Amino acid sequence: MTAIEHAVDDETAALIEAVARDAAAEDGVAPLGEQPLRSLRSGDEQAVRHLLVRGDEGDVAGYAQLDGSGGEATAEMVVAPGHRRRGVGSELVRAVFDLEPSAAVWAHGDLPAARALAGSAGLVRTRELLKMRRRTPAGSTPPAARPAEGIETGTLAEAASEGGTRWPGLDAREEFLRVNNAAFSWHPEQGGWTRAQLDERLAVEWVDPGAIFLAVDTTGPVPRLAGFHWTKTVSEPGSPVEGEVYVVAVDPSDQGRGLGGLLTSLGVAHLEGPVGAESVVLYVEGDNAAAIRTYEKLGFTVEHRDVTYASA
Repeated sequence: MTAIEHAVDDETAALIEAVARDAAAEDGVAPLGEQPLRSLRSGDEQAVRHLLVRGDEGDVAGYAQLDGSGGEATAEMVVAPGHRRRGVGSELVRAVFDLEPSAAVWAHGDLPAARALAGSAGLVRTRELLKMRRRTPAGSTPPAARPAEGIETGTLAEAASEGGTRWPGLDAREEFLRVNNAAFSWHPEQGGWTRAQLDERLAVEWVDPGAIFLAVDTTGPVPRLAGFHWTKTVSEPGSPVEGEVYVVAVDPSDQGRGLGGLLTSLGVAHLEGPVGAESVVLYVEGDNAAAIRTYEKLGFTVEHRDVTYASA
């Protein structure tokens, strides 16, 4: 077992990426998320540790990435298909919990092998994240929703504070941050953002302010953000365009006004219409029954589950 602080070298990163691709082809689900793959080559990821199990030929038999510490620690791992059933997964699990006893380990796809490994290690399920997808015939649109009284809808690009002409007096980014952190105060990744973090995320190349939909309450002297839907488009050469319900957030004080369904409908109509997405995906916590019902009404169905395991 080799433990490496921060980024691995380019040769090792390429080997890990190849193992992840092989595992995805074998299992039908990617074993590592977007952020762990990015962290392979990011030397500024100070909280990330890399754990490697080498095969007899020097190849990568297994890999785990540990991010954070204490109760905030999370890990993702992959075992090369040719090295399975040899104890590599158990070795990685032991190494993760030796370093961070309170870590939560992600198992993408909730595969039987991961469940068996967790059971043998005495781990318990602590979180479930559902991936839902909407596939509709050509010409189909999501059910239309009527805005609640006093609510105007539009996009981030239209806000006066972003260079548009609507809602003067509304600092869209500060309101965006307030609503996000209020709606996700409980969430380990989405909550607790700073303005610098929001600005950094909005500056990413794929982000389109015209594809971030806002619900603005205009009943007071100053417009107030009540909710937003941040959409994302994934377009790979040779593959169909896929849309994503990236983030939907509603101010807790505005719950019950139908804004979640309204904002989701607006975003899905944009993704399936002007963007031309053949399908739209989203991720939602497995215990968020209200949100799941909303998405099911819009034609989303569960495609697979990601779960976390931790020490009992």
